[in-house]
Amino acid sequence: MKTPIRFILLTGLVFFLSQCFGVSKTFPEKRFYLIETGDAKPLFSVPKPRTFVVRKVFISQRFEGKEFVYRKENAVYESDYYNGFFIPPAHNFKDEFVRSLLKSGNFEWDANINTRVAVTHFIELNLTQMYGDFRTKEPKAVIEFEMVVYEDKDSVSTPVFRKTYKQIQAIEKKEPEALVLGWNLGLTNTFNELNLDLSQKLK
Repeated sequence: MKTPIRFILLTGLVFFLSQCFGVSKTFPEKRFYLIETGDAKPLFSVPKPRTFVVRKVFISQRFEGKEFVYRKENAVYESDYYNGFFIPPAHNFKDEFVRSLLKSGNFEWDANINTRVAVTHFIELNLTQMYGDFRTKEPKAVIEFEMVVYEDKDSVSTPVFRKTYKQIQAIEKKEPEALVLGWNLGLTNTFNELNLDLSQKLK
């Protein structure tokens, strides 16, 4: 009989203290974000008659989760349980990347969607960095990825272009929304650079 009595007394004490001193548990509301880049600059009046498939999107295990990652010290990273991506970051990144390729005019068709067109190019992406650099009083949005483009001829894929792109974009505050806006601007600039490269490298 002692245990139930002790439990009742303890419960009563907790309730009494919470009423007297206003002790209550409050937790921040979870918020979700999407990367949304600006429109790519059109490079051709008529899209090039090329098609592509984004075959793979690799992402470092450090950043593949939906939670935002902040770099607090040189060797210290933290994840943010209450702020993150609405969809997995690899999917969000791929969607914006594909939209940019089509807007630029470097390609006419996305063969992932238009399944009846013949594929001329395959693309692989490797997202290696995606975090908020909060080590100093001047926070930054960091993103880095590698792109490899393969040309398909006679069912044989040959690499024709490979490059790593990195953007370190200054942001106003050490806050999730500011971080997303930094990623948006950084990727907009990077995609424009990337599309210009493709316009000069692809035949």
